[in-house]
Parts: sequence; C-alpha cells; structure tokens
Amino acid sequence: MPKEKVLSEFVERMITDKGGEMTVEQRTQLAGSLSEKLQEQIEQAMLRMLSDEQLVELEQMLDAGVSDDDLERFFDEAGVDFSRAAAQAMTEFRKAYMEVEA
Repeated sequence: MPKEKVLSEFVERMITDKGGEMTVEQRTQLAGSLSEKLQEQIEQAMLRMLSDEQLVELEQMLDAGVSDDDLERFFDEAGVDFSRAAAQAMTEFRKAYMEVEA
C-alpha cells in the first residue's frame, strides 16, 4: 500500500475515533491539515535517526537538487530503521491529537 494511502487512512481513523460533529468540508480540511503535520513529524523523526555525517551528505544532495528517487535510495541505504521511526512518530502524533479537546 502506498505511503500516502497509509497516512490518509491513519488520519481518517484518528478523526473517526475521536468523534465530534463536523461537516464534510470541515472533516476534509482537518484531514488535510493533520496529514501534513503527520508527514512533518515522520520526516523529523527520520532526520533525527541520521548521523551527523549523513545529515551533511543529505544537505549536499538537497542543495544539488537531487531527484526524489535518489533521496529515497539515500534513506533506504542509510542503515536506519525508518519504519520504526515512522511508527513511533505516528503513535506520538495520535496520542497528542486524541488528548486535545475538540
């Protein structure tokens, strides 16, 4: 399943589990906002797992305008369990969202 679909379903489930009255438009806007914030949290978690040397290499790649495929390859070859980082970020994000008063 594509990453975007997984995140979208995760956000939709969070919204459903929390409940509350909202229009379809409000739900759509909330889902979009939460998806963006969740993606940012996951990216930050991935960056925290890189070594200083890897961060420098990544910065150089970004400055050079590297392709998305090359970025994906960089993270795949970084030797870090990004699935675990993403899962932890998602768990923390859900917990924080569920604790916020509607």
